[in-house]
Amino acid sequence: MEFINICIAQLNFTVGDLEGNAEKILEVWRSKDEEAHLVVFPELSISGYPPQDLLFDRGFLKECQRQLERIVEFSKSLNSTAVLGMPYYDGELFNSLVLVGRGKVFGIYHKTFLPNYSVFDEKRYFRSGSRPLMLSINGVKLGFSVCEDVWHPDGWERYYALCGAEVLININASPYYANKYSFKENFLKARAQDNLAYVVYVNLVGAQDELVFDGRSLIIDPEGKVIYRAKAFEESVKTVSLPLSKVRAKRLMDLRLRERPTECPSVENILDQRRLEYFQATLEPSPQGEEEIYNALLLGLKDYFYKNSFKKAVLGLSGGIDSALVACLAADALGKEKVVGVFMPSQYTSEESKRYVLELSKNLGIELLTYPIDPIFESYKDSLGSKELTVAEENLQARIRANILFYLSNKHGWLVLSTSNKSESAVGYTTIYGDMAGGFAPIKDVYKTLVYKLAKYRNSIKPDIPEGLFTRPPTAELRPNQTDQDTLPPYAVLDRILELYIEEGYTFEEIVKEGFDKELVRKVLEMLRKAEYKRKQAPIGTKISKRAFGSDWRMPLINFWRG
Repeated sequence: MEFINICIAQLNFTVGDLEGNAEKILEVWRSKDEEAHLVVFPELSISGYPPQDLLFDRGFLKECQRQLERIVEFSKSLNSTAVLGMPYYDGELFNSLVLVGRGKVFGIYHKTFLPNYSVFDEKRYFRSGSRPLMLSINGVKLGFSVCEDVWHPDGWERYYALCGAEVLININASPYYANKYSFKENFLKARAQDNLAYVVYVNLVGAQDELVFDGRSLIIDPEGKVIYRAKAFEESVKTVSLPLSKVRAKRLMDLRLRERPTECPSVENILDQRRLEYFQATLEPSPQGEEEIYNALLLGLKDYFYKNSFKKAVLGLSGGIDSALVACLAADALGKEKVVGVFMPSQYTSEESKRYVLELSKNLGIELLTYPIDPIFESYKDSLGSKELTVAEENLQARIRANILFYLSNKHGWLVLSTSNKSESAVGYTTIYGDMAGGFAPIKDVYKTLVYKLAKYRNSIKPDIPEGLFTRPPTAELRPNQTDQDTLPPYAVLDRILELYIEEGYTFEEIVKEGFDKELVRKVLEMLRKAEYKRKQAPIGTKISKRAFGSDWRMPLINFWRG
């Protein structure tokens, strides 16, 4: 056999839609049967990822098994073999890879290394597997693993290669964060080079709750060269032919794989006598920087909106950069006809803000509603006997605005988008039940300095955001002549301190050694600690950093540590 045809089915599955997920698998498998020997789907493709505590529901697990049986029955009409991911229960629960074809299950592999950090809780649900799985198609040996297994240098890949596997298949649901992709590509190159084999890395695409899966499935040849890359943040189904001469030539001259393990698994050989067409590999571009992050935010918002069956999205437009960016994301992800902006001016709202709101909504082509809040604000003040403007009165304005947005949400079934960013959430410079309220927070994990960069990137595509928003001082406009820097240090300073502490794990002393004022660092970290109760009640939002507020960040509310 001169080459083997592998179809990379990088698809967007929905957690809990077992029948829909199985139907998607069958449809793609059927469409690629005449050109592929093997069709590979992502990790937990039948259940969707991550199913979390659905895995404690035995009815859910039973239905996963029923859908597998349906797929097995369907495979009687096909010539190719499929690689599926599913939660597999046989008295113990495993995160499993299942090989299906010709009306039978050829083998089941249980994930060995279970991640239990960051957003992962796999040891909460699954038992670790301990057995390898190999298969041969027309004499070409393949070894199989699931996601985290390939991240470990001492995983199954070396064993498979020593047992003669020429192609290493790894199925994944690997969540995105900024700058992760290049690291991932580099260690996969090392796996291919070290084992003188093709590495086929198939990743999930789509979004589930706070997580985004970027796709960018890969095939890497035995020399460590990326020969195939799927699209980023989009579904992609592509068949690629892998010439086996590359593996065999390398192994003939390289001594590292000459010794065999004392025991290799028995390998079933599938004969496929079809003469298949040769398919050249293609390399899709891999976005970087602001383009990559913007696309991740788009997918996070789009899937949350559509998978939850919302009709429209609504957000408050203040005339500031945060709401402008969220409006652009919503219009780009959902379409302008599904976005409603709401302008809620008060006596402290400037003419400048009004002008920017009108300009932005016109540029984007979104519907704009206007509800002045002064009459409601004055009514509250009269009822409460308020005679002065304190923080309580400032926050009251934000909460009135939130009430209006949620009225519209209740009335029409719209999703309220919060416009709070990570900098504000970190230090509590946001009003609980006010501007931080919402059903989804698209820029929850985006620092203020990055908000400006993303807005600049978006304007490079189409200049919808008024240029004045990039230069005006950030302000909540809850009292006369207010700016954010009345309370906070400059955002460039604040964001770097927060990033060093949250994402990089620096201590107080280490941050000070980076050149920051000691008392300023102490103040920022104290604000971070005190704002925890707000963050616990914030809406979820798309994760784009190594450590986002949410599943990544599990701080106690009662916390006396001042380190």
